[in-house]
Amino acid sequence: MKNAAFCLPLFLFLVLVTPSVAHPLPDVPVRADFAQDGAWTLQVEVDPRCFEPDPNVALSVTNADLALFKAEQKEQLKATARDYVKRVVEIVLDPAAPVNPEFVFEFTTHDNAPLKTPEDVVVLTGTWKTKVPAGTMGYSIKALPTGELSVLYHNTALGKKLDRFQILFPGESSYVLDLKTFTPRTKAPPLITADASPMPAMDCPMCEMATGGGYTLPAIASVVVIVLLVTWLRKKRA
Repeated sequence: MKNAAFCLPLFLFLVLVTPSVAHPLPDVPVRADFAQDGAWTLQVEVDPRCFEPDPNVALSVTNADLALFKAEQKEQLKATARDYVKRVVEIVLDPAAPVNPEFVFEFTTHDNAPLKTPEDVVVLTGTWKTKVPAGTMGYSIKALPTGELSVLYHNTALGKKLDRFQILFPGESSYVLDLKTFTPRTKAPPLITADASPMPAMDCPMCEMATGGGYTLPAIASVVVIVLLVTWLRKKRA
């Protein structure tokens, strides 16, 4: 009975805190692929949780769930994804030119991989294939202020994935990729090392945890509370 009295509160606590640590906030990856002949493929990945009032606690859609969706529901998700992308990301060319991507959305798992197992997480991957407009010198993106989630900026050029990528928060713009040299026009910020100068308050590690997916701080808090709970129960038993 004593063991049951000890395990039950701990089990209930774990059940309560699990939702807060199991579902980090989704990102919106934007991947561009530039070929030597001017071909340009743009892909954007949207997790259906982005459409929920609180994506942090919304459950992922799995391949097994998708099998139960009617055709009308699937088409509605694709239409919602198209509208969502227009609200959260803007494609910017240099010199300035209007860009209106006509994404064709398909159901995949992350990184445009095909759905295979029932447990695979479902995302909507939109693809647009076009040509870089004549005279275009640079490409970048902007995470629009109307968005609420971070946007990931990835580029591939001449068949090689560029090492440098960025995480953009609403209102931020990416570096400009030079479309002649396929290199960033600006240098990457210096790496933060142990002997570097003190960072501003907003760049503290705890701040990064708080903005790096929405689950690190709850996880730390959960561990601390569990330790305190176990200690208290042991003292009570003694």
